[in-house]
Amino acid sequence: MMDPVLVIGGCGGLGHTIVKQLLEKGDASNVTVFDIEMKRNVLDGARYIKGSIGSKEDIQRALQQVKPRTIFHSASPLLMQQKNTQRLYEKINVEGNRYLLDAIQEVQSVRALVYTSSSSVIHNGFSDIIEATEDLPRVFYPEQPEYYSHTKALAEEMVVAANRTNGLLTVILRGTTLFGEGDTMTIPRMVDNAKTGRNKVRVGDGKNLFDFTYLGNCAYAHVLAAKALVEIDPAAPPPPADKRVDGEVFVVTNDEHISFWEFVYAVGDAAGYPTKREEIWQVPAALFFAVVVVVEWAVWAISLGRRESSLNRKMVRYLSMTRTFDISKIKTRLGYRPLVGMQEAMKRSVDAYMKEQSTQS
Repeated sequence: MMDPVLVIGGCGGLGHTIVKQLLEKGDASNVTVFDIEMKRNVLDGARYIKGSIGSKEDIQRALQQVKPRTIFHSASPLLMQQKNTQRLYEKINVEGNRYLLDAIQEVQSVRALVYTSSSSVIHNGFSDIIEATEDLPRVFYPEQPEYYSHTKALAEEMVVAANRTNGLLTVILRGTTLFGEGDTMTIPRMVDNAKTGRNKVRVGDGKNLFDFTYLGNCAYAHVLAAKALVEIDPAAPPPPADKRVDGEVFVVTNDEHISFWEFVYAVGDAAGYPTKREEIWQVPAALFFAVVVVVEWAVWAISLGRRESSLNRKMVRYLSMTRTFDISKIKTRLGYRPLVGMQEAMKRSVDAYMKEQSTQS
C-alpha cells in the first residue's frame, strides 16, 4: 500500500501525470501534491500544498502534515532554461534534496522514495551516446560542462546513500527527453519552430537516432518502482545484485529509437505546420556550431552580459548527436513496457498542446 503519497513537483508535466495515474488506476487514494506553482495541472481528488523544496521549513511542514509512506520527487529546474543559474540548480537539486532527506528521517513515516533524475548525468553533453546503460559512471564538474547535470548527479549520490537508512528504500529513475500532455518544453518548442519555419534548416545529416520518453510511460515506470519498494521488507537481507530494486538506478525510454529530426518533423506535421522535406536546407553541424558561438558572444557583448542568446551551443549539439539507451534493466527488474507507442504518444501530446493553445487565444 502506497498511501499516503506525496508528489513533490506534482504540478509539473511528469508529476501531474504521476498523480493522474495513481488516482485513475486506484494505486493510491490519499495523494498530496507539493509544488511552488499551482496555476496549471491541478486535479480533482488530490490535495495541494504550496511551497518550495528549496525551503527547509516548507518541506518539513509538508512532511509533518502528510506523514507520507511514499514520496515521488519530480521537482527540478528545467535543463537549458536561460533564467536558471548555477545557484538555482544548487538550491533545488542539492540543498532541496538534502532538506527532503533530513525531513524524511525526522518524520519516520516514509518507506519509499522515488527520485526523478536525468539521463544527462552520465553524459558530457558533446559525445554521442549509443545503447548506454546504467553502468556508466556519473560525470561531475568540471568534466561535466552542464551544471544542471552535475547537481542532478550529486542528488543521485545522496539518494543512493539514503537507501536502507531507518527503513527508507529509494529508487532513481532517469527519463530521456520527456514529452507529453502538460509538457512545457519539448512539444511547445517544436511546435513553435515548425510554425515559424525554423525546421527548414536541419543541423547535420538528420540520421542521428534519439530516445524520447512519453510522460505517461515515464510516470508508469515511477509507479512500478514505488510498488516494488513498498513490497520490500527493509529489515530483510537485500536480494542478489541482478534482481535488486532498492538503491538502484533505472533508465526509462519509449523503447523506440527514432531519428531526432523525424520526431521534430512529425510533431510539426501533427500540429498543422508541415515541413516539406524537399525544401530542407542541411547545414553541417560544425559550421552551425561555429555560427552559434559568434551569435552567443554578440548577444552577450551587446547586452553587456545581461542577456543570453536563445540559440546556444548546448542546444545545437543535441540537434546532431546520437543519444540512445538500453533499458533492459528496468524491463527485467520492474517489468516495464511502454503503455503508449511513439506515434500515438506524439499525437496525444500535440493534440493536447494545440487544444490548450486554442483555449488561450
